[in-house]
This record gives sequence, structure tokens and C-alpha cells, in this order.
Amino acid sequence: MITAAINDNSYNIVLLLHLISIILGTGAVFVTPVLIAKERQKLVSPAICEQVMGQLISPSLLLGGVFGGALVGMSNDVYDFGQTWLAIGGALWMIAVLCAVLVFPPTFVNLPDFTIKKSILSGILHLALAGMLVLMV
Repeated sequence: MITAAINDNSYNIVLLLHLISIILGTGAVFVTPVLIAKERQKLVSPAICEQVMGQLISPSLLLGGVFGGALVGMSNDVYDFGQTWLAIGGALWMIAVLCAVLVFPPTFVNLPDFTIKKSILSGILHLALAGMLVLMV
């Protein structure tokens, strides 16, 4: 049973949700270091910035991947998880979500402190998001 097809209304709604969540998550990841650097000018507190971004980044990236997977399922076999670019994109998505949760932990998740590894994880997160951008475009 086909519930949607490419360019069908339900497919386009899921595509819109996918794009919005990825733009929110990725944009926040790339703007957060700039906001934290502005702390010297007393524009924003780094702790508050990381806390607010933790509420936005991880859930947005997680939902972006879920909506992306739904798009593959709704594509009526035009896209398949066996395609190399989707397999690599899925692996990069899992890496990005893991790094996002460790670098910007949401307040509703209780994780150990990864402050020592934060710069490495942040770099991996940025590279994974840049790689996904290249794959998806």
C-alpha cells in the first residue's frame, strides 16, 4: 500500500519538516561558537547559551534524521537505504547526533561531563554536518 509518493502532499509536508529541523539544528551548531566567543563582550553567558542550544540542537538533528528516513520510506523505492550516499549519510547522522548530545547535552538527559573532549567532539560534529550537507545536496 502506497501512503505517499514523491511530490505528493504528505511527502512534501515531511520534506518541509525534515528541512526545517535540519536547518534549525545545523544552524544552531554553527552559530553557537560565535555566540560563546561574544561572551567576552558580555553579550551572552556561555552556560546559558550552551543550555539553550542543548534544548534545540540534539532534538532538531534527531528529528531531521527521523524525517529523512521517513522520506526514504515514502519515496516509493526511488530512494533506498542501500544507496551508498544514503548509507554514508545515515552513518554521519548517527555520529552527528551522538556528538551533539555529548557537546550540547539537553537538560532532560543526564550524561557525564565531557568538557575535556568538547573541542574534539565539536570538530567531529561540524565535519559530520558538513559531510551530510555535501551528500544531500
